[in-house]
Amino acid sequence: MARIIQIKNGRLNQQFMVNNEAVKIGRSHSNLIQLNENTISASHAEIFTEYDQHGNRIYFLLDLNSKNGSFVNQKKVSCRQLKHKDKLRFGKNFFTFIDEKELLNKINNEKTTQ
Repeated sequence: MARIIQIKNGRLNQQFMVNNEAVKIGRSHSNLIQLNENTISASHAEIFTEYDQHGNRIYFLLDLNSKNGSFVNQKKVSCRQLKHKDKLRFGKNFFTFIDEKELLNKINNEKTTQ
């Protein structure tokens, strides 16, 4: 499972789970993540899931031809695979992508090297 989190003023402001259904982002009320900002398109972007040959989830950010673009780690993207701790930006809104499986693997690897 994965999530995106938004931190403001050093505190968790919002978090959204990313599951098998696409997580839509935009100004419209039909989006799971509604960003009320004039630089955000009504249907701005979405995060969707696919599976690799081993059945592991792979997450992607797809820009939906938004006027001002979607960014991953400060680079404008049309479609990009997401990795743990990627920084996402839509207008003036910043999020961090958290891949819980990748995080757990990292923690387990650190434990075995200690």
